[in-house]
Amino acid sequence: MRRSIRASPARHTQMSDIYSQTAKGKAELAAKSGKLSSSFKTLLGMIGARVTVIELTVKLPQVPEVKLRAALDQLAAEGYIEAQSPMAADNDLDFTRYFSRPVKEPTVQQKRQAEATLAGIRASKKPGYHVNIINRPAKRIEPCSGDKHTVLIIDGDEANALVLARALLLAKFDTRAATHRNEIIAELNKQPPPDAIAMDVVLPDVIGLELLGRIREHPTFKSVPVIVMTAKVTHDDVVAALAYGASGYMTKPFKPEALLDSVRAVLGLG
Repeated sequence: MRRSIRASPARHTQMSDIYSQTAKGKAELAAKSGKLSSSFKTLLGMIGARVTVIELTVKLPQVPEVKLRAALDQLAAEGYIEAQSPMAADNDLDFTRYFSRPVKEPTVQQKRQAEATLAGIRASKKPGYHVNIINRPAKRIEPCSGDKHTVLIIDGDEANALVLARALLLAKFDTRAATHRNEIIAELNKQPPPDAIAMDVVLPDVIGLELLGRIREHPTFKSVPVIVMTAKVTHDDVVAALAYGASGYMTKPFKPEALLDSVRAVLGLG
């Protein structure tokens, strides 16, 4: 008789955790009539060879986070899945490896979708600058750290990054900042990952749109909100940013308060 999984106090799952199926988990999926209920067997199948808790919350927006964490705790306690340490995942997830890979160009469909999205929001132009958030979550995104949300600022102007970081800190966000290639890699490799990224597309030693493409190809950052900050406001520039996966864009110059509002929007905070 199949049984449902009960919550277990053995381990407390964090948003930054990475899970993979064990041999026992694979055997359970292969069995015609296993021990797990259908809902937990479905969750086990979604974990596969590797998945982050953040990715699961995006795939299962209808499942309360508390229940999802409890289910993962029990799957781990029963030996169906195991948590991967950051050290074990380094070979595949080290962002240095992603800088050496060719960037995938947006598909024709992605470009057309970006064109359609831009056409639909043109009327929202504000005097002096644009602030357009394309992807707003249906519910609040919980912080990876379990406490405060962290925002990574990638800006070619260190002074501007400092001003933006100060505004976010005053609003009770944790902030990290990077300007150059090695700094960016180091910040993207840190655990837990940032909850949102605000990035310029004009950087000293990195092509901004290529960086955005690599961020979107990385398993950890596929669903992390990315706000593009840019002084390039031509139609093609904005379409390219959206096609590469930007959650929204802001045209420079803008006030720090505008970024604060955008960060809150992409995190579902208001």
